[in-house]
Amino acid sequence: MDFRRQITAVALFFLILYLFMMPNQDALIFSILKGIAIGGLAMVFITYAFPSILKFNSDENNDEDKQKTAESEFGLSSVVKSHYERLLTQVVDLVSVVNPAYSTGVYMVDKEGQGYTRQNSSENDLSSFITEKNSIVSEIIHQNKPVILKKNKHHEGWAEILGERSWRGSETILGFPISFSGHIVGAMLVFTDHFSSINDQDIHIIEKLGEIITHGMTDLEQMESLMVDNYFNSRVTNLFDQLEVKSDQSELFESIRGLCRAFFQYDKLTITMVDSDQSTAKIKLVDGLHDDADEGQSFNMINTLHGLAVQENRMIHSNTWFDEFPEMNRFNPNDRDTFNFMSVLSIPLRSNGEAVGAISLERLKSKKYTDTDARLFELLCGTVSSILNWQQEYNRVHESSIHDGLTGLLNHKAFLDRFEEEVSRAGRFNHMLGLVILDLDKFKSINDSYGHLYGDYVLEEVSSIIKENVRAIDVVGRYGGEEFAVLLVNTDIQQCIPLAERIVRKISEKTFLKNGIAVNVTISAGMAGFPIHADQVRELISKADKAMYETKRIGGNSVTISE
Repeated sequence: MDFRRQITAVALFFLILYLFMMPNQDALIFSILKGIAIGGLAMVFITYAFPSILKFNSDENNDEDKQKTAESEFGLSSVVKSHYERLLTQVVDLVSVVNPAYSTGVYMVDKEGQGYTRQNSSENDLSSFITEKNSIVSEIIHQNKPVILKKNKHHEGWAEILGERSWRGSETILGFPISFSGHIVGAMLVFTDHFSSINDQDIHIIEKLGEIITHGMTDLEQMESLMVDNYFNSRVTNLFDQLEVKSDQSELFESIRGLCRAFFQYDKLTITMVDSDQSTAKIKLVDGLHDDADEGQSFNMINTLHGLAVQENRMIHSNTWFDEFPEMNRFNPNDRDTFNFMSVLSIPLRSNGEAVGAISLERLKSKKYTDTDARLFELLCGTVSSILNWQQEYNRVHESSIHDGLTGLLNHKAFLDRFEEEVSRAGRFNHMLGLVILDLDKFKSINDSYGHLYGDYVLEEVSSIIKENVRAIDVVGRYGGEEFAVLLVNTDIQQCIPLAERIVRKISEKTFLKNGIAVNVTISAGMAGFPIHADQVRELISKADKAMYETKRIGGNSVTISE
């Protein structure tokens, strides 16, 4: 704008100079130029003499620019959007952990486009937009529950979602509706080339992942509506920027310490979380005075100030708490007079409305925390509650997604991931590893003779025997149908032999008795060591597997070490 004004002023100057210097000014063109010059002079006069007349529109634009600048500076909406996108990415990634054969797309309602726009996906082959008339999505929305849709001629919407391709007829889509505030707002589509790769546990876990999206959107909406104090919210925003849903809990608590130091005056900050027995709590973080109670300590919440916010699930806000609660101590019996804290602001941390912990500020002086302190502290505790809920739900679903539903052992992919980690660690620290591959002998005949339910019982019992005979640091997985894998950490291959032989012997000695059926089974084991036999995961598995088949060749029920 300033540049255009300068050009205009220069042009007006030369126009007036030209009019003054030309001798003959009777022609029509000179009358027009004089009019332009007079008009330009009038605008200059008004601009400088009465600036407010022309300032209105400019100020309106400036106000809009300032508003946009403020929104950009604090970035509340962008931060919420960032966490929403991160949430979807983590959910989509978890579906791949559940089963690598799945391709996932999350679609949300697009009212303007009259359809559903892809928000996140594991494969670019999935369509970026689906019309609202699509038969597959319509059926998912209409049923409002998880559905399994197999490829057939009645579902004409397949090409719109997956593009034109050669169909085998075994393709399947798992559809999960996504709701928000009581309304269906989208769907999660999980595609696989063959229906045989789907099982009930997968459906259950992915349904829970869909619920995480719903809970996450609710938390984000509440979070955005609570962000009313710009400076405080900018710091809370930084808290979210530092953390992810899979961040360690202690990392969150350290961030809370930094926020409280910046915004609140206190002599002691305490973060407590309820233990599993619901009557005791554990101190997770202390800032300030440590002499009365410190990190790692547990205390009985009954008749204690620091258990009150949790037990009554409400804010405790007082500058003379000992007068309001004369029967209570702070943490332990008879400690109320030992440390003369007078003012307290304690707010519960909640999960699904229930108190699961508390953050407390205390002062030695009788100076009550202000209403602003209480409001901001409540905002902080609400935000921390949301993060804790995300972390808890993520950890719960993540544990389900990496463990085999029948045996509780790590599933195939999770075992390989841990294997890669342990090989990398062993390489860095010059440690050894032992890998044992075990496969039940003639297991098919057990299923054929006594049924799959009895076969499942055998697999569960074998898994228990394996887990009972390894150390806590070792890694055990269900590698295949009746195949198991054990990774012995920081152990020489020769030291692994007694353990593998003990597992083989224990299984052969057990009589598998259930519902009147008694069967004895054996198992074959093959072993390979890192780095003596190989230093790569695939090669180690290949050598241990080959050794296991050598055991089977000579009759099974024993252990063979790779050559």
